[in-house]
Amino acid sequence: MLKINNNIAQTGLRVLFVMQLLLRGPISKAQIIEEISKNPHLKDVTSDTVTIDINTLKSAGFEIASGNKGNNYCYELKLIPIKIKLTKKEMRVLSGTKKALFQFTDYRYIIRIYEVFEKIAKMIESEEQAQSLLNFGNILRTNFKILKELEVHCKHNNEIEICYASPSGSGHNMAVVCQKIEYSKKNDKLYLWGECEKYGSVYLRTDHIKQIAKILKVNSDTKIKPKECIYRVLNDCCTQICLDGSVEILKISRKDILLREEYTNEFNLIQKILSYGDNLLEVENDEIRQKILKIVQDVRSMYS
Repeated sequence: MLKINNNIAQTGLRVLFVMQLLLRGPISKAQIIEEISKNPHLKDVTSDTVTIDINTLKSAGFEIASGNKGNNYCYELKLIPIKIKLTKKEMRVLSGTKKALFQFTDYRYIIRIYEVFEKIAKMIESEEQAQSLLNFGNILRTNFKILKELEVHCKHNNEIEICYASPSGSGHNMAVVCQKIEYSKKNDKLYLWGECEKYGSVYLRTDHIKQIAKILKVNSDTKIKPKECIYRVLNDCCTQICLDGSVEILKISRKDILLREEYTNEFNLIQKILSYGDNLLEVENDEIRQKILKIVQDVRSMYS
């Protein structure tokens, strides 16, 4: 009788262990057998035993996909019949954990905690609690599959071609040498930092990257040469000039100050020049001047 009970206990423990493995993510039969062999409380099993355990979980209401050649015949948990109810204190702890992780600039911590919460949410009885846990703001607008690919390209400093949707909604392809991905606390968004021959140094919102079209160069050592722009501002006490390493004063008169600025990021340069407002007198660089005029005209038409 003791032997029979031990066999029942073994079977129950093994089924629970298989369920735990499935909760982690897709897993093949060979991987399940390997994990069971590492557990000192479980005996070695065969392929048929795992099939029986999977069928036992299915009969209990678990929806499990068997997989195919495309995912190495991995089992994947699609639906969990178990529902739990969290107390207000437990919700505060989970919400506090999420809030604390958002203070880190490393976006990977945020992604990991989201993936954990996603599994928890499937088991929560209250739809309101589940939605509250999964509220991660703008960071969820990014396609996680694309994000993981970008992470690899940043690691190897690859030059890739991406399909990028501009704020106006129009999409266009651009080549960028990937450097790093950063999370911005200011607007709760992720940015890809890199170098682009057309635009210089860029930081692109990852949620606007719709597709990685192709890899152009692996381990790229491309360095964007800085361009220069000469512009003139009014010389009075209200004009505040930031004299960092990229700005040089060419000439000062009683009326104005002539500046030369080296830049790799055109957007930042234009924003800086626009910040002078009425104190900006002239921009000698024709391409930059035309873009500034268009911005001014567009803003004027919006408010006219």
